[in-house]
Amino acid sequence: MKALVDAAMPQLVVVPVLLPLAAAAFMLLFDESHRRWKALVNVAATIAGLLVAIVLLTWTNRHEGIAAIGVHLPGNWHVPFGIVLVADRLAALMLVLTGIVGLASVLYALPHWQRSGVHYHTLFQIQLMGVNGAFLTGDLFNLFVFFEVMLAASYGLLLHGSGSVRVRAGLKYIAFNLLASSLFLVGVALLYGITGTLNFADMAQKVPHVPTADRGLLHAGAAILAIAFLAKAATDPWPGSPQTLAALVPQEIEKWTNVLRLANVERQ
Repeated sequence: MKALVDAAMPQLVVVPVLLPLAAAAFMLLFDESHRRWKALVNVAATIAGLLVAIVLLTWTNRHEGIAAIGVHLPGNWHVPFGIVLVADRLAALMLVLTGIVGLASVLYALPHWQRSGVHYHTLFQIQLMGVNGAFLTGDLFNLFVFFEVMLAASYGLLLHGSGSVRVRAGLKYIAFNLLASSLFLVGVALLYGITGTLNFADMAQKVPHVPTADRGLLHAGAAILAIAFLAKAATDPWPGSPQTLAALVPQEIEKWTNVLRLANVERQ
C-alpha cells in the first residue's frame, strides 16, 4: 500500500480538486427527478475525498522535512510561472477535517434540505472543490480563484430554500464578501507589483530583499490582504436567519480556510 501511494504521488495531490469537480459535472446530467441518484453520488464522492485526504495525511506523516511535501504542477510549468498545488501536513489535516464535516453535513441534509431547492448536491461538491483547492494552492492568485469558487457555491447553498429572511441574510452575506474580495485583489496586486511573483515559496525568498523604499507598499499590501482574510472569516448571515447545519457548514469551512490561509501567508 505504501509503495502504491508513493507511486501515485504527486498526482494524488490534485485528486481532492478534480474529484468533486467531476462529481458536480456528472450530477448536472440528471434533473431533480433523479435526486436519490444525485444524493448517492454526492455521498460517495465525499467519502472518496475523505479517504484520499487520509491517505495524503498518512503520507506526509511518513516523511520528514521537504520530503513530506507533495508538489503537483497541473500545467507542467516550472515554479513560479505555473499553477502549483502543495500538500503539506497542515493542508492534508485540513482536507481530512473538511471531509469529516462535509460528510456529516451531507448526511444531515438528506432527509430535508436537499428537497428545498435545485442542485443542492452539485453546489455542495463545488463548495468542497473550492475549499480543497484553497488549502492546496501554492500561489496567491489561485487562492483567490478557489475562494471565489467556494464563495459562489456558498451563496447558492445559503439561499437554498425560501423565505424573505433567508434572502435578506444571503444578500448581506454576498455584498460583504464581494467587498472583501475586492480588497483581496487590491492586496494581491500590491504584493505582485512589489515582489514580481505570486508563488508563496518564491515570494518568501524575495520579500527579505525588497528595497527599503518599497517596504511601505509591501506592508500596505500585506495589511489589505489580512483585512480581506479577516473580514471573510468574520462573515455570518444576519442574526435570526433560519440556519441549519447544511447551510451553515459552507460558511464555517470558509472561516477555517481564511484563518489558516492567513496564518500560512504570514508565515511565508
